[in-house]
Amino acid sequence: MPVSRVNSLAEADRVWIVGGPGCGKSTLARALAEQRGVEPVTLDALFWGPAWTPVPTAEFLARVERELAAERWIVDGQFAESVEAFAHRADCVVWTDPPLRVTWPRLLRRTVRRWIRRERLWGGVRETLWSVIGPRSILWYAVKVRDSQRLANQRLFDKLRGADVLLVHTRDSDVRSLLK
Repeated sequence: MPVSRVNSLAEADRVWIVGGPGCGKSTLARALAEQRGVEPVTLDALFWGPAWTPVPTAEFLARVERELAAERWIVDGQFAESVEAFAHRADCVVWTDPPLRVTWPRLLRRTVRRWIRRERLWGGVRETLWSVIGPRSILWYAVKVRDSQRLANQRLFDKLRGADVLLVHTRDSDVRSLLK
């Protein structure tokens, strides 16, 4: 069985962070990127076009490929196509997996904050009342996909377990604990 290229998250130059909405992926990515002096690669920014329209898959994957050409990178995102195509290139894959009782209130606060502050998101969109509470709300999406994303991440870890990638699975509610 191959040995991981790195022994700890601190040693990893190429890190991919997966987890559901509100699990702390972006928080961890920003902190790791700051430590390493690189910009985090946020898959949402590469995936979403105007009006919450996904870019074509080939274009999305080409965007990800360009970002991964760097010697060092920190990726946060859960889009199946990119995880399948590129996660094996990481030195370390981190699965942030706190309980729903932690993630859902966190996601609610973040979504409402973005709506109130009119923060511009990927593709130039902003949260609206309808995007906060409507049927396509990230809040409902997070509950709906939680089990399937956890299963996908378990399968990813099972697949990578035989590779030379360090696998880190945390259920901790504060992903910054991984930085210690």
